[in-house]
Amino acid sequence: MSSPATSSTSISSTSSPPVVLLGANTNNPIQHSLIAINSTQIPIKLSKGGNYAAWRSQFENLLFGYNLMGYLDGTKTCPPAAISCPTRTPENQTPPETVANPDHHLWLRQDRLLLHAIQVTCTGAAQSIVTRSTTSAQAWEKLESSYANRSNTRKLGLLDSLTNVSLADKSVTEYMQGIKNILDNLELIGHSVDDGATVIHTLNGLGPAYLPLASAIRARDTPISFEELYDKLLDHESFLKRDESKRSGPQITAQFNQRTFNRRGRGYQGNSSQSFGSHNSN
Repeated sequence: MSSPATSSTSISSTSSPPVVLLGANTNNPIQHSLIAINSTQIPIKLSKGGNYAAWRSQFENLLFGYNLMGYLDGTKTCPPAAISCPTRTPENQTPPETVANPDHHLWLRQDRLLLHAIQVTCTGAAQSIVTRSTTSAQAWEKLESSYANRSNTRKLGLLDSLTNVSLADKSVTEYMQGIKNILDNLELIGHSVDDGATVIHTLNGLGPAYLPLASAIRARDTPISFEELYDKLLDHESFLKRDESKRSGPQITAQFNQRTFNRRGRGYQGNSSQSFGSHNSN
């Protein structure tokens, strides 16, 4: 039998102790320690698919850092359940002995940990899609086919949503985040929208209060990026809030002064009437 493989240090704080392997499969190397994905490492939870692009991006980046993406894309296949172990004898005539492959069991355990990570980061409709999956690759493929639909109908629907975006009573952050989600989903199905078209759609959805800013941006000689537009909209939103607070302050003071004057006027008239009555009687 081959010498024990060197165990790697566990990356996740919730992972199990390092697992020492005997007879490791060098043609399809796998992690020698189990890595458990903590749910706090995936802050964005997948629900109805509207945030699938963002959820998938953070999941892929995390697994790439842990060198675990092979479980999901099929490049790190499951090792065989049994391996041949040659028996040493003086005549060397004894047939090889078949023993259980420790790589196989470790692969299954790591794959189930990844499947669990996918399931706990899915909620609602997304969770029902992956509930009956038996491998992480199967759950990944189901979500891909459900939410990364590349049909023309989905593309037209997303483009229509981008055309009809409206700020309405939303904050700038909510408004821009909704546009970003649409752009991410379009990118996911292979249809990217350039910054120029994105800026036009964003400006068209703003209300009359943002008309001066929209006019200034359209009159620019140099194009503006989506990120820069986001910053300018936030600044203009803050300006509108400050202006509204300044306008409401004098109105409240004027109403208070008007009430005070009315009370004093009525009181003065009442006292004058009494004085006039007393004068007449005298």
